[in-house]
Amino acid sequence: MRFTGVPSALILTLVLVPVAWAGPSSKTTAAVSLGDSYISGEAGRWNGNSLTPTGDKDGTDRACLPAGATCQVDKTRVYEKGTEDGGCHRSDVAEIKSAGLPVAERIDLSCSGAQTRNIFRASQGGVGQRGEPPQADKLLPVARDRNVKLIMLSIGGNDLGFASIIRACLIAYETKAGPCEPSQQQKLDALKPQVIANVGKAIDEIRAVMSETGYTRDDYRLIVQTYPSVVPRAGENRYPESSPERTINGCPFYDQDSDWARDRAAPQIGAVVKAGADSRGVETLDLIDAFQGHEFCSKTAAQSTPLARPTAAGAEWGRFLAASTVQQGELQEAFHPNAYGQRALGTCVTKVFAAAPGTFACSGAAGLDPSGLALQRIQTFRAPTSCLARRSSIGPRRIGRLSLGVTRKRLDARLATVTAPSKTSKRYRYCVKGSRGSVTAVFGRATKVELLTATAGSYGNRGVHPGVSLRKARRTFRGLRRVSAAVYRLSPSSRRIIGVRRGRVRFVGVASKRVLGSKWLLRTYVKRAG
Repeated sequence: MRFTGVPSALILTLVLVPVAWAGPSSKTTAAVSLGDSYISGEAGRWNGNSLTPTGDKDGTDRACLPAGATCQVDKTRVYEKGTEDGGCHRSDVAEIKSAGLPVAERIDLSCSGAQTRNIFRASQGGVGQRGEPPQADKLLPVARDRNVKLIMLSIGGNDLGFASIIRACLIAYETKAGPCEPSQQQKLDALKPQVIANVGKAIDEIRAVMSETGYTRDDYRLIVQTYPSVVPRAGENRYPESSPERTINGCPFYDQDSDWARDRAAPQIGAVVKAGADSRGVETLDLIDAFQGHEFCSKTAAQSTPLARPTAAGAEWGRFLAASTVQQGELQEAFHPNAYGQRALGTCVTKVFAAAPGTFACSGAAGLDPSGLALQRIQTFRAPTSCLARRSSIGPRRIGRLSLGVTRKRLDARLATVTAPSKTSKRYRYCVKGSRGSVTAVFGRATKVELLTATAGSYGNRGVHPGVSLRKARRTFRGLRRVSAAVYRLSPSSRRIIGVRRGRVRFVGVASKRVLGSKWLLRTYVKRAG
């Protein structure tokens, strides 16, 4: 299509003027969930479990439209349209929808079966899923058009082969092959390091989207959650190991495997997720004990029958795995929080959002209603101060609160309350209040800081700061000596330096003796600082 009669000046204006994104300035607040089936609302179709394969399955099937003695099933009553048939299964009771949050919109972008690669942006190696783009790419327009206050993330379980572990343990029991724990634990151990790294990258991808749309890290909360166990311990199972009722009632596992799944495998999966989050300084919500006393086949929970329909407080909160499961719904719903479980997780999200930032655990108990779960604070995060001080002088070995020789780990601890918009293994860059400039720490041997630079115009000494002329710097510091193409030392013995571009000071800084002793190293580190 060709447009005519449009003034060239207007065309130039449309090309050059950037689009103003509302982002954190939007009046429409929102909470968002990203990740896999445990947060999408998979199995949200079911209010507990029943062995009855017909009708409304003893009142448990929320997709049932009563039609005499039978019912017409409409899964879109529960699952978002387009996700209801073997799809992402985003349900109306997914935790982000069940939570009582003081926001205008609660948006579920997650998808059943998601791995970390389904979070990454397509430009960074991410891949779409079930006909949808990667979740970080789906987050972009949401963050651009709304003021996102909360992002809940559940990811990592599928990277660790959660479904294959369950399948192996099920087959082991049904074929009498002996416990699955030994072989499955080995597989789990082999995958842990890579999954920790992948969870960290997923967090980086989410932060990159938020930064691109104008957010600083203290404009929103990102909370990574672990997984609740739907499997009871052997001693809490209402059926003996040798009883066929374990298979009939949907918990076909050896005692050894039940204990391993509940007390070792699930906590290990959670530990991997938390390690990835901890590596990025992100809040975590541990859900391992959220369904205590409400697991399928638990002695303190019950299935629905034609004559007895337990309340949420007495029902099973996890979708079981039995012949009835296949007859009633979709196999992918098995081993996930059902509608009661999703509402319980919504309670955890409600409480964690109302609390000051930190790390948390949310736990339940037998006889509790989904609204009764308790939140425990594990650690408190100090509120970020956003940026470094507006003004600072350059000392012999430091710029304000940053100093040479400090390790990356100590720097993380020392400036835990300061936002670093850019962090890599080779440098940390911090913003400065009221300035477009920044302060950058460059790491060298043993991950110690060997160069500090500041481009903020309010940082300097004796009137020499970024933006002033080289001529003024020469008048102020008579001992100024050129040590590389565009870098000067303030005196032959000083560690303080200035970088110059086109006759003006571009940065002020301080460098280690090792860096100052090598022109090549100095050029390399200055280039790394940017």
